[in-house]
Amino acid sequence: MAVKALATFAIPIPDEELNRLEQRLRRVVLRDDPFLDELATHLIDAGGKRLRPVLSLASASLLGAPLSEETLLGAVSVELVHLASLYHDDVMDEAERRRNVISVNAKWGNLLAIVAGDFLLARSAELAASLGTEVASLLAATLARLCQGQITEVRDAYRIDRSEADYLGAIANKTAALMATACRIGGITAGLDREQIDLLTSYGESLGMVFQIRDDVFDVIASDNELGKMPAQDLAEGVYTLPVLRALEDPVFGPELRALLGGPLGSTEIIQARLLIGHSHGIVAATDVARKFAKQACEAAAALGPYPIVESLSGYALGLIDELERSTEALAS
Repeated sequence: MAVKALATFAIPIPDEELNRLEQRLRRVVLRDDPFLDELATHLIDAGGKRLRPVLSLASASLLGAPLSEETLLGAVSVELVHLASLYHDDVMDEAERRRNVISVNAKWGNLLAIVAGDFLLARSAELAASLGTEVASLLAATLARLCQGQITEVRDAYRIDRSEADYLGAIANKTAALMATACRIGGITAGLDREQIDLLTSYGESLGMVFQIRDDVFDVIASDNELGKMPAQDLAEGVYTLPVLRALEDPVFGPELRALLGGPLGSTEIIQARLLIGHSHGIVAATDVARKFAKQACEAAAALGPYPIVESLSGYALGLIDELERSTEALAS
């Protein structure tokens, strides 16, 4: 089963603006300290979809106005929060790879990875403060949601009775919050009206839910080369995501899966658990839930009006669902 990442730039942003984004992103973390610069730019240089800053730029371009320097800086501030969260996540997960390169913690140790992540957060906060109190307050509130989601996830580790509501609440905070903020900052810095800003925020929140459910499905069914990191990391750490929770309800495969879970797994047990989830109805059921959030995202985008970027925003949400469906069909065959 092949997992091919949907191109972020199905959301059309001119190449020159994407180049400006990359330049600003790298420039704001450089400190004329070779060691710190290497730490801070490690994942920037590794690439990535840049989905969150692209959402900021797309939101700001709703009415077709040129992208301002404020919008670019807002987009960079959002991406820095995301990158910092990856630094910290890899420490918590004891991950060795990220984006097909060695992780910061594996290369330099946990302490430096944590401090480097904190440095990126500090630079993000500094940029947000330069954009005014509304953006600064929004980013601070979003960071609080990210932390709340992470704490909830850690609290629920190895709980086979984890509820679907708890899972959805955790990913709303861990993933959807930052995508919603990315869209909102784009709208604010572009001077859009409040109704447009709120609709963009709703779109980003729903898109974030689709995106995380998709990632959680792929974590179970994809290979390490396809993911750019070790698969089944959540299973190994006792983080039971939507496809796992739905698989546990399967009358045929659920009981055997339930007997496996609830504690740390060895490599053989992880393989067995992934097979059980793949054969259960968990993957299809999780895709159905993602499809509902994609519908919400499309409805929010459509309410913005007949602007060119709206079709692309809806198309991106639907494209994520298409990916899931193709992967599910490949798994079944």
